[in-house]
Amino acid sequence: MKRSPVIILTLLLLFIISCTKKVPEIANSIPDHAFIVVSVHPEMIFEKGQISSMDNLIKRMDNDILASVIKDPASSGIQLSEYLFMFIYFIDDEPLIGTTAVLKDPSKFHNMMEKLLEDEDVQIINHKGYSMITPDKDDAAMAWNEKQVMFLTSPDLEMSDDEWQEELIALFELEKENAVTSIVDFNDFSGKMKDMNVWMTGDQLQKVLEEYDARDEIDINLPVQLYNNYMQVFVDFSDGAMYVNSETHLSDDVTKAASTLLVAKEELNRELISMTPGNNLLMALAFSVNIDNLVRMIKGFSPPELDDVSDQIEQATGIPGEDILDALNGDFILAVNGAEEGAALPVEVLLGIGLDDETLQEKLLGTARNWAEVEQDGDFFMINANGMELYSGIVNGTWVITNTPNYKDAITGEGLETTLADSKFNDYAGGSMGMYLNLDLTTYPAALQGMMTSGGATEMLELITESFLFMGMQGSNKENSMTLKTENDNDNSLYTILRIAEKAAANN
Repeated sequence: MKRSPVIILTLLLLFIISCTKKVPEIANSIPDHAFIVVSVHPEMIFEKGQISSMDNLIKRMDNDILASVIKDPASSGIQLSEYLFMFIYFIDDEPLIGTTAVLKDPSKFHNMMEKLLEDEDVQIINHKGYSMITPDKDDAAMAWNEKQVMFLTSPDLEMSDDEWQEELIALFELEKENAVTSIVDFNDFSGKMKDMNVWMTGDQLQKVLEEYDARDEIDINLPVQLYNNYMQVFVDFSDGAMYVNSETHLSDDVTKAASTLLVAKEELNRELISMTPGNNLLMALAFSVNIDNLVRMIKGFSPPELDDVSDQIEQATGIPGEDILDALNGDFILAVNGAEEGAALPVEVLLGIGLDDETLQEKLLGTARNWAEVEQDGDFFMINANGMELYSGIVNGTWVITNTPNYKDAITGEGLETTLADSKFNDYAGGSMGMYLNLDLTTYPAALQGMMTSGGATEMLELITESFLFMGMQGSNKENSMTLKTENDNDNSLYTILRIAEKAAANN
């Protein structure tokens, strides 16, 4: 029998709907003018972090009831398998911070609150179908019904009990068209949530910056309005690693102005990566930026000190700061490798700076001659600063300064044996910014390990090195990611992080 196209389309639509994550109902109580929303999955956090087993954390709780909740979170009456949300919005130019969660057992939650308030001069009241705690002229209040609990607080705003009650009821009974769930980007965000998540909008950013401006006397001028620009951040605590990913969704206005607003270039300078040693990599950082856009962005914030920076640079180098900026092309790299045992310095460092004007090297080395010996060695210069020898030279349009032995001969001859392109850094070099940090201190040169532990931080360093292998990051104008790799693939990364915090607290 021939199938009807209408039936097939209907079945397909039902399948798509069934596979789409539903926006949590309590998110309808978050106003659409909230500019930050944080979501946390309690069940995942408690299970992955094994929080109920953190005895030192529980012992430090000064309230027996709260300690029992940490030990058995289900006793709170909160639905652990549903996301809870934290959000921030403004009232009278003052920030109000809200938290809301689904209730699984309202009677358990009510009993817990009664016990917590036994020694307090605060009463639970019934108001319009809600249980409420609204201390008059205080900076916090709470309300709940059979389905949901909400807590509000403010660092600066104090309201009467009537005002707190009105605000809580207004949020509970918020019309959907006035809720954050009416924003398409938020619905996109809620369908991708991991263990912890952050959603931010630029709609209120100007007001936030104005508050900062008023308090710190910095004149902040944004070149365009940031309405309808959003950022989404997702944190996933996996076994063996923590992953953080973020996305920036730009408005049409910002996209049109991208050529003058976005700081990062499309990608890193791959040639710069291939001419940087990576034989025993401890740390590497590289980025490629549009210098003109960067300067424009900095000037948009107009800090008072900015006017003095160019003069200070000229006093130190003999060259005006603007001339130095004009000579740069925005490519930068820094790599630190472990040196061979017995070397004068335990690390080999390379700094690479992309140049449009190669005369900058000679101009700055002229200043360096005032405090170091500088001799020309072919296309390179040899700098002797208090017994430390550095190479300085221009390689493929990049000014390279390094103490890596034999670097000059290798780079002008057959090339380096191992570069950053051959190292772990290359896994994080897919954007316009890349970073790699080796956290396994046992792989560091012995002399460097000795220097790092001489300050008395041995126990903390041991905790880190027995727990983490490395951290890597990469980013661009629209997407960023971070990986924190842990030592044991069988332990969840959140448990590893909390265990370190617990041990550190116990040691103190």
